[in-house]
Parts: sequence; structure tokens; C-alpha cells
Amino acid sequence: MNQYHSWQSWIQQMMNQLQQQQKTIDQLQKKIKDLQSVEQPPKTVIEKIEYHFDQLKIETLEGTLQIGLTPNGSELSDISDLYSKQQNTPNTQLPKTDDQALHFLQEYMTSDIPGWMNQYVRDHDIQVSENHKERMIADIRKQLPQRMEYYRGQKPEAPPEEIFHQIQTEIQHSIAQYFETFEGDGDE
Repeated sequence: MNQYHSWQSWIQQMMNQLQQQQKTIDQLQKKIKDLQSVEQPPKTVIEKIEYHFDQLKIETLEGTLQIGLTPNGSELSDISDLYSKQQNTPNTQLPKTDDQALHFLQEYMTSDIPGWMNQYVRDHDIQVSENHKERMIADIRKQLPQRMEYYRGQKPEAPPEEIFHQIQTEIQHSIAQYFETFEGDGDE
């Protein structure tokens, strides 16, 4: 009788385990059905992006400075809107000629951009040495005449102050984009 009882309890135990496993299987199948019934959000597909390097770039530093529309298609002024305090010309008057606009841009690079860069790196907690910032400014200053020619070729009838403001916005946007991918350089 003892042996019969042990077989019976063993069978009972196996039946309980089988029932427990069946419940687990049923729960898992229900979860699978629930997950399959949930609609998947549409996936974003980014196709070929072409960059034209006839625009402003920093030549002596590592990394890439992107000018123009961002890859996601946002407007040039998105980033610079946050830092548009220095959008004013260095003088209170607007440039009347392309030469005057170029001169104002050179002054802008000397008087406004260093402060703007310092504010930007402070706000975004980016470590950039003064030497690095000075080299960036020098590189951009060298490219200002070509940028004036580029915009004059794009819009021959545009007034000089419009081109001046476009290049100001482009400079801030480009520096901000460069800093977004910059990993910091500590002390040089």
C-alpha cells in the first residue's frame, strides 16, 4: 500500500506540474498575440544624403563643419535662434556695399563671435580650448570672401545687408553644428 501511495502521489505531482506548464504556455501565447496585434510605428528611412563642400568648412581642425540645411531638413536658423542676441551688425549702420559687408563680417568675427562661442560652450558644457576657438575663427575669417562671392552668385540682386545677415546666420549655425559633434579637447 505504501508503494501504491507513492506512485499515486508522484502521478499527482506530475499532473500538477503539467497543469502549471500548460498555464504558462497559455499565458505566453496570449502575450505573443497581444504583441503581434500592436501596430508597429512606421520606420524612418533616410535615403542618400549629398553634401556639397563648396561651402564654409574648417580646414585645419579634425571633424566636419556642416553648412546649409541640416540632414533632417530643418531651417538654418533653428540653432541660432537660441543665440541670436549677436545678430546685430558690429556698427549700428547696415552695409551698403559688398566690401563694406565683408568688413562688417570681419569685425563681427572679432567682436561678437568669441563671446557667442564662449556662451554656447558654457551652455552646452563643452570643453574647448581658447587656442582651438581662435583657430576656428581664423579659418572662418579666411573663407568669408568666398562666402560673399557664393551668395552674390546665388542672389545677384540681393542687397549687401541681406547677404551679411545670411553669412552671420550661417557662421553661428555652422559653429553650433561643429560643437554638437565635438567631443571636447581639454587643455592644449
